[in-house]
Amino acid sequence: MRLKLTCLFLALTICCGFADNSTADENASLQPEDRIALIGGTWVERMQQNGYFETALQTLAPQKKLVVRNLGWSGDNARAEARAVFGSPQEGYARLQRDLAAANPTVVVVGYGFAEAINGMEAAERFPADLARLLDDQAAAGVRVVLLQPFHMPGVLTPDYDAADQSVRQTIAQAAQERKLPLIDLAPWVSDADFDNGLHLTEQGYQQLGDRLARELLHQAAAPAIDYTAAKTKALRDKVIEKNQLFFHRYRPQNETYLFLFRKHEQGNNAVDIPRFDPLIEALDGEIQQAAGE
Repeated sequence: MRLKLTCLFLALTICCGFADNSTADENASLQPEDRIALIGGTWVERMQQNGYFETALQTLAPQKKLVVRNLGWSGDNARAEARAVFGSPQEGYARLQRDLAAANPTVVVVGYGFAEAINGMEAAERFPADLARLLDDQAAAGVRVVLLQPFHMPGVLTPDYDAADQSVRQTIAQAAQERKLPLIDLAPWVSDADFDNGLHLTEQGYQQLGDRLARELLHQAAAPAIDYTAAKTKALRDKVIEKNQLFFHRYRPQNETYLFLFRKHEQGNNAVDIPRFDPLIEALDGEIQQAAGE
């Protein structure tokens, strides 16, 4: 009974939030030349490796000339603890803010809540304060925000995972309602069959999720299906993946300890090479937009 009431409250919260929320509807639409930054944990990071999300986004709206930057970090949560590397949680959160500043987005798509749910109710109870701080900082930066509701992962063994997952979803729904932010629920698009090990999506799962997320952001749910096997689409996705890889090396270089952290006295002089990725990435942005528009 408690679970049914919780689900009913969540549904009413989401529906009421959008029924009276014209600002959220306006903010949900991507504008021409928007720069979209994706933040979140493992599933967000892995989206850059397959490129389906941006391929769908560019294919469905080539005239918008959109730019996408994937800032996902495996295991990350809303307090950005995974980004701390060898530092403190506070340094991890500061790193997230620097990453966002480097991406220079006009829209931030927030995909947190997964790690909090996996770590149980104790982590879920910290989530409201962590999410509020993150959203306050994005508001101060003047960017538009889209919130994502997490999908259920059948392979999680945390005893109170279901309760924590519901708590996280309620927190995100409440934040969307109170702040008049667009909210996209990922759960209806992902089933147990879309996982290869109960924790990570299959390539088909990522294709389906990326396609649907792009359609929701563009308000084009009914647009014609995309043939991802077509030569043009495959060429576009290859460019997206290449750009994602270059951007990954730009903001997360493999030898970061030697370039920027406690061993920079050894090879820190090579840090000047990192910004040289920028023109290569921007050139690929242009090639992606051109390929999508052809």
